[in-house]
Amino acid sequence: MKISSFWMSSCACLLWAAPTMASAQGAPEQEPQRAQSGLGDDIVVTARRREERLQDVPLSVSAVSGAVLERANIANVAGLSRVVPSLVSVPGQGGSRSLPNFAIRGLSQQELTLLADQSVSTYMGDIVLARTQGVNGALFDIGSVEVLRGPQGTLFGRNTTGGAIIIRPNRPTDNFEGRVGVTYGNLDTFIVEGMLNVPLSPNILVRVAGQRQRDDGFVYDEILGRNVNDTAQEGVRASVLMKNDSGVESLTVYNYFHEDDGGTASFLYKVRSTGSLNGASVRAARGYRPLEELLAEQQARGPYRIANGSNIFTKVETHDIANTTTIPLNDALTIKNIVGYRHIKDNIFDDMDGSMNSLHPQQRIDRTAQFSEELQLLGETGNFNWITGLYYFWEKGRNQGLSTVGAVDPGLIEPEDIFGYPTAAFSNTDVAGRNRSFAVFAQGSYRFSDSISLTAGVRYNYDKREATIRNRTATSCRFTRDLDNNPATPETAVPLSQCELNVGDSFSEVTYNLSLEYKIAQDKLIYLAHRHGYRTGGFGARAGTEAGLRRTFKPETVDDIELGAKADWRMGNMFLRTNLAAYYAKYNDIQRLLTDPLAVPPTTVTTNAGKARIWGIEADILFRPVPMLEFTANYAYTNAQFTRFIYPDGTDHSNDPFARAPRNVYTLGARFIAPLDSSAGDASVGISYYHTDDYVGNDTVVPGYTDVQGYNLVNLDASWNRVMGTGFDLSLYVNNLTKKKYDFLLINLDSLGYTSHTPGMPRTYGVTLRYNF
Repeated sequence: MKISSFWMSSCACLLWAAPTMASAQGAPEQEPQRAQSGLGDDIVVTARRREERLQDVPLSVSAVSGAVLERANIANVAGLSRVVPSLVSVPGQGGSRSLPNFAIRGLSQQELTLLADQSVSTYMGDIVLARTQGVNGALFDIGSVEVLRGPQGTLFGRNTTGGAIIIRPNRPTDNFEGRVGVTYGNLDTFIVEGMLNVPLSPNILVRVAGQRQRDDGFVYDEILGRNVNDTAQEGVRASVLMKNDSGVESLTVYNYFHEDDGGTASFLYKVRSTGSLNGASVRAARGYRPLEELLAEQQARGPYRIANGSNIFTKVETHDIANTTTIPLNDALTIKNIVGYRHIKDNIFDDMDGSMNSLHPQQRIDRTAQFSEELQLLGETGNFNWITGLYYFWEKGRNQGLSTVGAVDPGLIEPEDIFGYPTAAFSNTDVAGRNRSFAVFAQGSYRFSDSISLTAGVRYNYDKREATIRNRTATSCRFTRDLDNNPATPETAVPLSQCELNVGDSFSEVTYNLSLEYKIAQDKLIYLAHRHGYRTGGFGARAGTEAGLRRTFKPETVDDIELGAKADWRMGNMFLRTNLAAYYAKYNDIQRLLTDPLAVPPTTVTTNAGKARIWGIEADILFRPVPMLEFTANYAYTNAQFTRFIYPDGTDHSNDPFARAPRNVYTLGARFIAPLDSSAGDASVGISYYHTDDYVGNDTVVPGYTDVQGYNLVNLDASWNRVMGTGFDLSLYVNNLTKKKYDFLLINLDSLGYTSHTPGMPRTYGVTLRYNF
């Protein structure tokens, strides 16, 4: 926090010194416009770090307003998949619902430790959230959420090959205003929210918002006699905007999130008779029941009732603070400084197999901190606008994965006893890491005429990773070492006192983008874009030898071509928006978390598995035949295929399906907007239909064991804002109207004898009442 405090003070000094530096009025950032009835209204996005109309951006971007999120009862980032089909969200494997795993265009990362970066980055404002803890409670008092598809490597803080999710909180305004709201629904859902915006003076604006969520969960454990996946979360956001008459402004935002509730309930999904923990002798020695019997009982119960007996829990706490200071030097030049700090701690306990056999109880304990500093210079002269800057990122932390695979069944499993399991079964994947990243970037757009523009950007990236690995059991190291540093002699086991290995490496890459834009008319744009994206390399955390732990995986790269068209069509009172994109991407040095069958015992390692080609089509369509009726269609087609996929044991798996890449995902919606006089408020009723195809949920593909079945969801909502001209808003929602039972792969350990899934949400419904003042 000392570094962060220093930068906050520096930004404050710049704010008040700026009147002597600035020679002309500047244009501070404006809050993105909120869509009132749907996506047909203009939404301002910052996909290129400048404010632009969504329809003017030559990129495949989906923008969802805060009003749409509230109406659809989407309270977390994982729920965005319902309105942005190209975004796939699943629980992190072995990491629970609190560490969601995101995929865009088939690109995703399964490794959860800080030794690897995400394929899809999440941002709170302009600050990257390097780890996903806390994002499941971030969507309150939101202006908009932008989902950028494809490689993001020029203008954004962290390089990503799949895309980026940018959460834009509402900024303080010049008006005194506030609201309070209550949501009540089934599962004893009770949500309290509030917001207060106070202009302390014309130059100092303050906004504070918060939300508290409670529900009883929906998975009942027959052994414990209660639901185990209840929700207890709260979040607070405080924003202070300072500005002066010269156009200088400094926005500081603090976010706090706390979760202390049930864990990620799982159920036994499939069993393998030849699994190492399902043999008769193993069952007799450990007190296990045959997995086939447990599976039959589980199938009879259904996904919402389990017989596990573990007191699973999730505890997460995050703090982040960010400051953006903007200083207009003159009509053509602006300086922007963005600084941020984030701290995470969690303690998560889940019983991964989802059965009463204690096959795989696991506890995660994470402590991480990150700091970033970005300095930008923006310019605009005539037909040319540009941005250049420097970026620095620092992250430090420790991840522990405590597990007991195949322990003697102790009966009722208490999380605090995980350290006391029989020594042969207990293990700890204990990794401390230090990551640093430096970058210099520039991008410019030149308008040749009112119709034709060219944009080009380049970024040099340097990443350095260091790690200290202390993987162990209760009595010994989990890896062997070459103590004499002689590769001709075998590695040997070492005592716990010497169970520490330091590794380090660095990576660099030049990333770039190029796009040609042609405006057929004011509201009709065609573009052709090419990007080279990169995600830095790192280390595996689970190899069983020093040689394996020192083996780095290289950066992965993506080169894509995207052809897109954005058009608004007006025919009298009719309105049609057609945003279409087609892309082709070559994916090289793919990072995959794979099982190494040659290791004893078999373990998972992150490796560069090979190459792939991915092509697809995306469409966002809105049609209003009359002002009171609108139809929406959002569609993503993803065709991903390996051209080379080699497992750690050298076997060729190029014909395996691509993980977390459903072929077809779409949402169809219809909304009736009541023809009310403006003095009576505005009201609407909507219905949506969401579909996803089947897909594989695990990097290591095991036919029949790693499959996730496709599913369909029907959702309803109704809202009446400013009821009869008052300050009250009333809304109702029903999600999963048809009670569709669907689930996600949690973990596959068929070599041990089981695969477990976690169930999706059942039908939920509720009512929200808000008062605005």
